[in-house]
Amino acid sequence: CVLELCYYCSNDLKKNRLKEKMSRKGNKQTEAVELRVGSELVGSKGVYIVKEFLGEGGFGKVAKCSKLWRGFGKVARCTKLGSPEIYAIKIITNVQEGKEEFESMKLIQVLDPDENHLMKMYECFSFQNVICLVYEILEESLEDFLIKNECKATPLTYVRALAQQMFQALKALKSIGVVHCDIKLDNIMFADKNSLKFKLIDFGLAVESKELPIGTEIQVTRFRAPEVILGLPLDESVDMWALGMVLACVYFGNYPFPSRTEYETIRAMVQIFGLPEADVLNRAKNKDTFFTRDNGYDDIISAPNSSCCWRCLSPLSSDVPNFGRAV
Repeated sequence: CVLELCYYCSNDLKKNRLKEKMSRKGNKQTEAVELRVGSELVGSKGVYIVKEFLGEGGFGKVAKCSKLWRGFGKVARCTKLGSPEIYAIKIITNVQEGKEEFESMKLIQVLDPDENHLMKMYECFSFQNVICLVYEILEESLEDFLIKNECKATPLTYVRALAQQMFQALKALKSIGVVHCDIKLDNIMFADKNSLKFKLIDFGLAVESKELPIGTEIQVTRFRAPEVILGLPLDESVDMWALGMVLACVYFGNYPFPSRTEYETIRAMVQIFGLPEADVLNRAKNKDTFFTRDNGYDDIISAPNSSCCWRCLSPLSSDVPNFGRAV
């Protein structure tokens, strides 16, 4: 099974933050200091030494760091029960994008990160033209877990624990009107695999639900909610759909729907769940990309109620432009 990554950028805080983030996707990063193992990152709460790099992407790198403390002209190693304090530092080379992620994290600071299974942030600082966000160190992501497990079905005990904890996380986010907008396998990590503790991470696209206008394109295709694809009003339920896809993927060891394009995804949904109700499609901004009232339809997946005039476009129809948008 092939697991995909998707990174997004951001822009002006005074405008709709999510829309601007998406519009900046693929923009160049600012030049940053070259970092390597042993480099020092100087923050307001201490000095962090890069021990190793855990990963990288369009945003920059994530480094595993130990913390030092400068005081009275000396450098002392911070310890916790005799061991060095270890953190995961997200080093973002685009300053504006770093500020956006910090603003997103500020939205959830009112929530208890441990009780609500959310990644904990300790500080944010600017250092030599990069933005550094200091997070708690976690274990591996669900994506890495599935790859190591060769995409085999996961025991129900794992899925049950994952579901309970992520439902609590989404309940907490909804209580403050925040939508994560990017729930996927690599954004949920084990905090402790032995005790089956999980945490939701990467709030770079998180926004208040009121900032989700119709037509906003969010989420990786494999986890994209149907209301996003169809252009319907959006709210916190887009996160619930994405989580459902994650749980299905973890349980079965594979993705529930094909996802080369949005058309394939919608068609697979229709084959399994049937057509959306007519009043839903009538309100959908993008309905004509996937459905028709006229010829060019596939009789196999027509509406169960003969009074409904909407039908899913055939893959052979010329009205399907390149089989929809591929992401």
